[in-house]
This record gives sequence, structure tokens and C-alpha cells, in this order.
Amino acid sequence: MKGSPGMASTGNLDVTGAVLAGGLSRRLGRDKATLMLAGKPLALWAAERLAPLVGALWLVTNTPLLHMDLGLPMVSDLVANQGPLGGVRTALFYSRTPWVLAVSVDNPFLTDEALARLIGLAAKTGRAAVVCRSDHGLQPFPGLYHIRLLERLGEYLQERLHVRPFLEKIRPEIMPAEVLGGPEVQHRCFFNLNTGKDLRTAEVWITQSRG
Repeated sequence: MKGSPGMASTGNLDVTGAVLAGGLSRRLGRDKATLMLAGKPLALWAAERLAPLVGALWLVTNTPLLHMDLGLPMVSDLVANQGPLGGVRTALFYSRTPWVLAVSVDNPFLTDEALARLIGLAAKTGRAAVVCRSDHGLQPFPGLYHIRLLERLGEYLQERLHVRPFLEKIRPEIMPAEVLGGPEVQHRCFFNLNTGKDLRTAEVWITQSRG
């Protein structure tokens, strides 16, 4: 898979893809982007899902030397250790398109339908972000963020790093998770791989899907 520095149109929307891989992975105890899941590095699960939908695709990382073998274009966080919002800000800073579609590196079960529906909403909304809402509240990733949030994000990150309070402040366009399917489909779509137990769960799901 090869990322492109240019712009491509997804429907009526020009989109840059960002796989956020700047976390410290404290609970897992090792780098997530290079963690192997069913024979493939975790970063590639998300990147390969994004690639058909975006014109440019980057891995946003604080440790580019660790991630060179992934074969993905990379950008380094503008400011290290600012969490996922810092990664979003970095992607917005470098983006040549109005919108950034941001996903977490530890979310291997993104669906084409979820991403397509989010992009469809972004093409119609006047708001600066598009995210899902599940039973657990607003889900920032996958999510679309407009470049006009760049300055506001910079100001917010001077005081706070938490994602959901920022989303509540900017009042995003919200897609109810129910449109994606039943509870199991929703759970997998927003599943984050944070622990060894999560890794084993993901491997079971993949084995079942291939069985």
C-alpha cells in the first residue's frame, strides 16, 4: 500500500487520512503500531481500510524510526505527548485537504460502512467535526475533523488533553452508532486494543471470521 501526497475526492469531499500512533501503550507494554495481529502489523489494519477513501494517508507518530518498516508515509507530532488530540492537530497542520479522517492505530475492526457514512455526513454538514455516539458517549475515532479547528485545538491543548470535553465544546455532527448495525457490530467498530486480553480477543474474532 502506498500513500499519496496529493488530493483525491471521496464523493464531494477531499479527505486526508491519519492513523494516530503517538500513544505510550502503557497497558500493553509495547509499541502498538508494529504489534502483529494475524500476521499483519496493527497499523496496517487501519491504514488499509483508509487508503481507498483518502488522497493522502499518514501515520502520525512520535517514534518514526520504530515505524519505518511499515512502509507508510509518516509525520511527527508537532508537540509530543499531547495524546490523540495532539495527533489530530498535527494532521490538520499538514493537511492539504479541508478534512482529516482520523483513526486510532489500535482499532483493527473499522468498517467500510462506518467510514463511508461519516464521510457522507461531513460532505453535508456545516459543523467542524463528525463523530459517532454510542452507549458509551461520543466516539472521537473514527472521526472527521475540519482544518478550521487547527487554531482552536492549539488553544485547547495548552490547558487540557482530554478528547471528549473538546468534542462537547465544538458541538460536532453526530452519527448514531445504531446505523452501523447491532450491538456486536458497534462494539467491534469502536474496539481498541489496549491489553494482552484485547489482543487475544481480536485474534479470536479474526479466526472466527475466517472460519
